[in-house]
Amino acid sequence: MNRAVFLDRDHTLIEDPGYLSDPDAVKLLPGVELAIKSLHQAGYKIVVCTNQSAIARGILTEESLEKIHAEMRRQLADKGAHLDAIYYCPYHPEGTVDKYAMQSDLRKPKPGMLLKGAKEHDIDLSQSWMVGDSPRDIEAGHRAGCRTIRMRLGGEVSSAEGADEDVQADFTVRNLVDAARIVLRETDRTATWDSARPTAAVATAPAASEVQPDCARAQEGDPRAGPVSMSDSQVRMEILSHLRRLVRRGEHEEFSFLKLAGGIVQMLALLTLLIAVLKVLASHPRLNDAIFWALIAIALQVMSLTFFSIHRNK
Repeated sequence: MNRAVFLDRDHTLIEDPGYLSDPDAVKLLPGVELAIKSLHQAGYKIVVCTNQSAIARGILTEESLEKIHAEMRRQLADKGAHLDAIYYCPYHPEGTVDKYAMQSDLRKPKPGMLLKGAKEHDIDLSQSWMVGDSPRDIEAGHRAGCRTIRMRLGGEVSSAEGADEDVQADFTVRNLVDAARIVLRETDRTATWDSARPTAAVATAPAASEVQPDCARAQEGDPRAGPVSMSDSQVRMEILSHLRRLVRRGEHEEFSFLKLAGGIVQMLALLTLLIAVLKVLASHPRLNDAIFWALIAIALQVMSLTFFSIHRNK
């Protein structure tokens, strides 16, 4: 099955002037093409899911919306990025156009658009993400079984969202580029865990008769299955794997002549400083000698710090 990143449109991909109706007003947010390209390279499909109640309110037609989306696709294509699909919900129960004035399972926070996209593009929702700027985006992602990322442009919270602030995303970021970084980071962690998983499975796998239906669906990639929590043995395997990587990293640290030279000069600096102190403490102190050895100690210390600095920046 495929995995996807579902994206809201307004305030996530493009600026939101309020009920956008003119294709000429489409303006991509900074960096969205970079985020989309990096996610595609990591094997994710990019699917847009957007509520468009302007159609139900008579402000916009579906034909006009298609032109807006065509312009958005064109601007992305000019920068080397593309979308795999766009889903929109034209319905709203308070609409003024009879055809669209109704409740719909497609309208977020219901997960209808995500479920439809998963069915049509063979997407495993438990391995997918929902990214958006509003609580309804996050709730739709949770209800579909995805992990979620909330975008807060500038960190603001609109007054219209105040009643829904109890809806918590898995992560919160300022822009789509940061969201992509999180997805890629978490994907790498999952890949590391999967590489260690067969060994753990031999020791901890339950008998076939003990597998619960939800677990079976998760193993088969059923999009209805939610995330499966890790057992204690799996957590231990993950920790051991991380410790092994740290040990290997320390073992492969290269020998550095600069580091060795810096250490030797540091020891000489300490010895000359000791000599200077002994000169001062002598029964017949010779201050000129003490100053001489102190200056040598300072010079050696500067030389040692220089060696260490070159090694660090090498």
